[in-house]
Amino acid sequence: MPGLCIQLTVLLPLLVHTHYAPSCGENQYPETSRGREVCCNFCAPGQEISVICVPGNSASKCKDCNAQYYNPKNTRNRCKRCTICDKGEGSIEIQPCTKTSNAECACPEGSTPRNEHKTACRCDIGKEIRNNKCQPCNSGYFSMKENSVCRPWTNCSAKGETVLEAGSATQDVKCTKPTNVTLDIPHQIVTQTLAHSSQRITIQPQVNATTIQRFKTDISSTEKTTESGFLAWGALSLILIGVILLSVSAVIIVIMIIQSNRKKRNRGFIRGERCKVPVQEESTSSDSSLAKQCPA
Repeated sequence: MPGLCIQLTVLLPLLVHTHYAPSCGENQYPETSRGREVCCNFCAPGQEISVICVPGNSASKCKDCNAQYYNPKNTRNRCKRCTICDKGEGSIEIQPCTKTSNAECACPEGSTPRNEHKTACRCDIGKEIRNNKCQPCNSGYFSMKENSVCRPWTNCSAKGETVLEAGSATQDVKCTKPTNVTLDIPHQIVTQTLAHSSQRITIQPQVNATTIQRFKTDISSTEKTTESGFLAWGALSLILIGVILLSVSAVIIVIMIIQSNRKKRNRGFIRGERCKVPVQEESTSSDSSLAKQCPA
């Protein structure tokens, strides 16, 4: 007996301070209201609790979820925001959001989910989402962005242009305007067989920019080569002209020397002939005549 008394003495305070936990029903939840444990009723699906119940009245005050919010059955949480399936990111909504259930998203077949909720997906370039599938663009169509719609290639003929580069599933056709290029080029650049003439070269339409650039490069190289030839011929011509002038000058000098010598010889001959003429002088000497000699 003494031992039983001791056990009751120890357990009695614990029993006094233990709160009574009521057993709530299936559609109720335990709550502390005004210092007492009570069982409050859940709100209906699509609603949230605004004010908890009070002792003696198990009904809670509820309110409906706002638009784009939901709340399932038997929950004490606030209404939750609906998941949005982003169509622009390739996500497909297979179940819409309601007041009582969240939306359900999925990724098209052939695409890749970007997150666990599949609210965004990736359909690669060169493809588009058709019939809830990520499929390659049809022939003559292209897409340059993920999750984009395939667009038709540009019709160059309709714009009065020609095709510069063919299109593909990921790139549009590149067009170019027809080009008529007329160049007046000195004929010496093309050939050195004729002089003082010109040749007109016409590049017909549908010549792409690469061909024109290559043609210009060839012309530039030809011009440089021809200019070098001109310089060489010019230098050679100057040398030849100089040699000819020197030769002519030498001939003229020789002729002048010859003529000068001839004149000197002629003057000497005439002077000698004059000195040899006898001079008759009257003299009282015995000599009857004397020949007058010219000075040397």
